[in-house]
Amino acid sequence: MKKFMFLIILTGYCLFLKAQTFDDSKGDNLVLHIPPDQTYSTKDIAEYVKQNFVGDKKKLHAIYTWVASNLKYDTDSANIINLGLDPEAKITAALRRRRGVCENYAAIFNDICLRSGITCFIVDGYTKQNGVVDKTGHSWCAVFIDNTWLLCDPTWDEGTGNTKYFLMQPSEMIESHMPFDPLWQLLNYTVSHKQFYSGNIYLDKKQPFFNYPDSINAYIKMDSLQRLRTTAFRIEQSGLYNNMVKNRHDLTKMNIEIIRQDKDVDLYNSSVADLNNAAAIFNTFVEYRNKQFAPSITDIALQALLDGIATKLSTAHKKLDEIARTEATFKFSTDDVRTRLNALAVRVKEQKDFLSIYFNTAVPNRQSLFYNKQVTR
Repeated sequence: MKKFMFLIILTGYCLFLKAQTFDDSKGDNLVLHIPPDQTYSTKDIAEYVKQNFVGDKKKLHAIYTWVASNLKYDTDSANIINLGLDPEAKITAALRRRRGVCENYAAIFNDICLRSGITCFIVDGYTKQNGVVDKTGHSWCAVFIDNTWLLCDPTWDEGTGNTKYFLMQPSEMIESHMPFDPLWQLLNYTVSHKQFYSGNIYLDKKQPFFNYPDSINAYIKMDSLQRLRTTAFRIEQSGLYNNMVKNRHDLTKMNIEIIRQDKDVDLYNSSVADLNNAAAIFNTFVEYRNKQFAPSITDIALQALLDGIATKLSTAHKKLDEIARTEATFKFSTDDVRTRLNALAVRVKEQKDFLSIYFNTAVPNRQSLFYNKQVTR
């Protein structure tokens, strides 16, 4: 008897899911029945979606219903996964366990969208339910579909069989979802944190007009450091209204610092590489001079042996200058590298002076220029 009842309930549930179609019930049925072995990576899921759905809206709806229907909201081990150093863990661990929190839902939805050719961004912020602001942050997504930016929150449709929060209008979403970065409100007149708390949400056209589509287009073209800088600026300008906003601002600033320091490490290593390359060219020249330029080559080719050293030394100095101007809290000492660059520059000048004399000496008399002791590298 229990088994019979279970079958009835299960059948009803599947029919209910099938009834919640976007514009093609057959399409929903397809996405809800992806072969299990294709559901443990976003790449495989995206490939299935691209092969079985035509048009971005159908693809997007298929992705949304799959994520909302196949993941279970569970805070178990969420901090261990989501606070780890590897962003991919938010996706791979949640897919393997078939459970997670809003960060996992948003990360999986976003990654499948991107792999399916749909422009999508994760939005972080906080929410309000039944008139009460939640005490923890939340994540959802912004998608660009039919030349319009709309919002999706698969977490809030998890297990419901509904698509209430699929392709939500920004003016509706702002009633329950407040992004940390006002850019992702997707509104020409942004709503303040105070308005969100009070529920008195209205478009105040006395405020400056915000052209968010152009701002997003500019954001897309930025590198990671520029994105973080502009995000931190917008969050700060909108007001650090509560601890969640303050913590997000601090996290953004910390990530800026990490990238700055990483950039400084790259600049430092690159300047040392330039120094080593210049030294290698110099040593090759000195070795050839100690052989009295034998076998002989043309004067132009001889001059070319030292060409490029000055450029490498100059480039290395510019990289060290960038480190000196960095806003990072911890700065590398560049004194040792600069000292070595300057010392090499002096020795290169000595060899250039020698070449100048060598070129201005009659060919039959050039051999006498090598009677001095050999040059050390």
